[in-house]
Amino acid sequence: MSNEPETPGAAQSPRDAYGQRLRVRTAEVERDLPSIVALFEAGLAGGDWMDNDTGADVHNFHEAYCNDEGRSCFWVAELALQERARRGEALIIGMVGVQCEDANTAVIRRLRVEPAHQRRGVGTRLIENAVSFCREKNYLKVVLDARVTHERAIALFERFSFQLNRTRTVRGERILDFYLDLYRDHDPDHNGQGKK
Repeated sequence: MSNEPETPGAAQSPRDAYGQRLRVRTAEVERDLPSIVALFEAGLAGGDWMDNDTGADVHNFHEAYCNDEGRSCFWVAELALQERARRGEALIIGMVGVQCEDANTAVIRRLRVEPAHQRRGVGTRLIENAVSFCREKNYLKVVLDARVTHERAIALFERFSFQLNRTRTVRGERILDFYLDLYRDHDPDHNGQGKK
């Protein structure tokens, strides 16, 4: 994984600093799995893991995200870097997955953005994509969790009107479980104040 920082242009807002250079697309197993595994393992090395998280969905990617008639999906965020654009290359800097839990509920998993590219709208674009997919698949509820120490991720989830369901402790770590009822209207550009 590269740690090449890209500085946003002066006219761009931090919410979407990369503009057209950032593309969120469906992951392609053969092409993207090495980058997905690298992002996952970088999170482990950075302490972004739980003792009970085996990473089975990442290591059995096809079964976890590609094997249920389109009810699950996984995306990568890729950044077209100026020096690589001539060669048609891009750098994968983030990822997120949606897994079908049951007929009405989806789980958002593996939201990761490389630290050098955080706070520039990448996580927002990934969550927008995941929630949009869940709406298209007619899920009624989306759930996810975060460690209490992940303040920026929690703020992002709250911006998308995710509600805190419960706090639990797993091997000494406080985990927050969130949910989003999709039968309610939501507009993230109004600071999470969706219509009800």
